[in-house]
Amino acid sequence: MNRTCVIAAMATVLLLSGCASRGNRLYDWGGYDDLLYQQYKDPSKAPEMRAKLEAHVATLESSKQRVPPGVYAELGTLHLQANDRAKAIDFYHREQDAWPESAGLMKAMIASLERRGPSDEVAK
Repeated sequence: MNRTCVIAAMATVLLLSGCASRGNRLYDWGGYDDLLYQQYKDPSKAPEMRAKLEAHVATLESSKQRVPPGVYAELGTLHLQANDRAKAIDFYHREQDAWPESAGLMKAMIASLERRGPSDEVAK
């Protein structure tokens, strides 16, 4: 009876430790949440966030990993805020291609940007 309890306890510990493993994450966010928090606290950090996210996306793409949902769109918005409409549209297209469920929103944002004239100022 005592041996059965020990085996059951060991099996439980192994099972629970397997569930707590953090090494098998679905996506590599590259510190996105911290970058976003810092940028919300201090909007002047947007260029730094944009550069770090672009570097992270390039790393993911070169290693054939999937870019997490919303990251391309976030980069598009950061470029839009920096008045780079062409790059914003490019990243919105990438989001749409990578995540088909975002197609409706991305198409609407792309169409809105393409309708604007060259002298339209982007709202910050």
